[in-house]
Amino acid sequence: MISKTEPGQCKLHHVQFYNLLPRAINCFSVSENLSKLALARDDGTIEIWNLIGAPFMEKSIAGYEKVSVEALAWVGDRLFSVGLAGTLVEWDLRLLAVKRTILVTGNAAWCLDVSKDEKKLAVGTEGGYINIYSVENDEINYEKILDKQEGRIICIRFDYSGDFLVTGSIDAVRIWNIKKAHAVHKITTGRASRDKETIVWDVLVLKDFTIISGDSRGKIMFFDGNLGTIIDTIPSSKADVLCLAIDDQEKTLYAGGVEPVIKLYEKVEITRANEKVNSFVRTLNRRYHTHDVKALIMFHRKLVSGGVDGSLIVSSFPPLTVDKYLPFLGGRSSIIAEESRMLLLKYVNYLELWTLGSQTVDSEKILQIRSKLDEHIVAFSISSNGNWIIYSTDSTVRLFRFEYRIGGHSRLIRQRTVPEQFEPSYRVVFTNDSKGVFLFKCNGTIDYFTFNEDGDFDHKQTIETGKWFANRIHLTSISEDDNYLVCASLCGAIVVLKREKFGKWKRLTTLPKYKMPPTAIAIQPNSPVLAAVFADHKIFQYDFSEYKFTFSSYLKLDKLGASLNKAVTGIVFDPRNDEVMILQHDCSLVVSQFEESEADHTQRKRRNSGKGSGDEDDGTNPSRRYSLKVLKTYSRLVDSCWLGNDELVVVEANPLSMVEHLPPAYRRKVFGTA
Repeated sequence: MISKTEPGQCKLHHVQFYNLLPRAINCFSVSENLSKLALARDDGTIEIWNLIGAPFMEKSIAGYEKVSVEALAWVGDRLFSVGLAGTLVEWDLRLLAVKRTILVTGNAAWCLDVSKDEKKLAVGTEGGYINIYSVENDEINYEKILDKQEGRIICIRFDYSGDFLVTGSIDAVRIWNIKKAHAVHKITTGRASRDKETIVWDVLVLKDFTIISGDSRGKIMFFDGNLGTIIDTIPSSKADVLCLAIDDQEKTLYAGGVEPVIKLYEKVEITRANEKVNSFVRTLNRRYHTHDVKALIMFHRKLVSGGVDGSLIVSSFPPLTVDKYLPFLGGRSSIIAEESRMLLLKYVNYLELWTLGSQTVDSEKILQIRSKLDEHIVAFSISSNGNWIIYSTDSTVRLFRFEYRIGGHSRLIRQRTVPEQFEPSYRVVFTNDSKGVFLFKCNGTIDYFTFNEDGDFDHKQTIETGKWFANRIHLTSISEDDNYLVCASLCGAIVVLKREKFGKWKRLTTLPKYKMPPTAIAIQPNSPVLAAVFADHKIFQYDFSEYKFTFSSYLKLDKLGASLNKAVTGIVFDPRNDEVMILQHDCSLVVSQFEESEADHTQRKRRNSGKGSGDEDDGTNPSRRYSLKVLKTYSRLVDSCWLGNDELVVVEANPLSMVEHLPPAYRRKVFGTA
């Protein structure tokens, strides 16, 4: 759809045929020290979210078909998972690959937990076994296995001392003495009917050894862990209670489940049998999700929730704030081939290539490329002229030559003769002239390849980045003239590379490192000026031809009614005016435009001529006034980019595709309604 919009009355091409499917959240775990959240989706993908400042997905580990992740746990900066394959997996978060795998006793593994001192890890299995491991000194050592119980272990928690474990299973909550390796208490939950089992889906252990459980009857139960007795039972829902969470002060309890409502319970003092006792009383209901809530966790007084609808929601009260993060794929999901007016869309295991229409011609899908063995695609790109397409999975990378003929027979030819350096990568970037391509490897190198006039594909250069970056590169931008490449890392480092004679790339400069990672970068199309926005909404511009900052400020997005808990994920410059930036913030496009006064102009001229008060290389920046204005809002904004001189392309996920494939939601009949 083409329409007119500001700034400068450009054409707006609204892409609405991106039929992205929802992916449910199975579980997650938060690291307080790292301020990171790990979540697993139902397709086996593990996402790592950075919670410092505005949350954003910093990396993702590709899943595989029929591979499940049922539970996650952090041990310092180490991440562990278990699943129905019956293995305990430690992940290498730098290479985004499996670091260690241990086969557990008892077939499929449903749950795991880590002791508060982060020295022990426990895994509960389908066969009723509890496997205990030592995870000290960056190792995993098997310690013992506890007595076998009848039936699967569905949930597991350490107590605060680390000497006891609490598990939930069919019809029972058990308390285990780890040293003695057997259960010291078995507490039956009761049943709603004689022939229907009660499944204990989740348990919590408080500091005073009070145990809280949520089960398939929709009840929350409280137990005395020392005596192994029932303290109280609360009917919470007409459907299963799947997950529980409690705040640090242990005064507010949260419960979620099949009924898509998060219920809040406050601890109050009540009189029972002429005795004052503490009890949890329901105070509020929150309907943030449309379907089952499968995971809840607290982080810095905020509640993090996820479930079948795939949305990650971070909420707090008081005051009430709710921030929703939609289930988009990690990294870029769309790439424009500007010269050929094509759009390449990424799905989990395939790519779609579309021609972009106009006011008289509709867009048309012309190609679909499915990955080998349906592996998850981790990187992809298309050259500007549309002649070359690359995609990479964890195990393979493929290059295709595409010959498109309007109204005729198009051809897709796989390039089988490639250099040995052409290996799986996590990021692919073409030069604007379609004559070169960068492959970013997990080992910290960047390999640069070129296409010659005969169509041959040659390796030109290997760039070692380990001395500049302590973590992987997650953002890149290449200048319009293909002379500069800017790379930004999750460690906050930003490096500018310049193309020298004979096409070789060399580091030009490294920008001062900021305390937070950048979430978006872009180079002005008409000058060597870099714009970068960080997780705390700090924004700066840096002229790397003169090695100095030209602007720095904090975006006051809250004045537009926008959330400060949403990161800016994209920057698009208006090629007709370098003073105008379009920022992609959540589901809004925000126009930032400089308003330079005459005094500012005079001061800038003096500074550039060397007659001012000196350079700004120390990080202090010249004051420039700017205005912010919401250009347009969308419900599921994915990407935005400029096409030519007067057309802005906006890619939005099709709302129907993200809803119609969800299972039916739980519905509770309300009195007086049909």
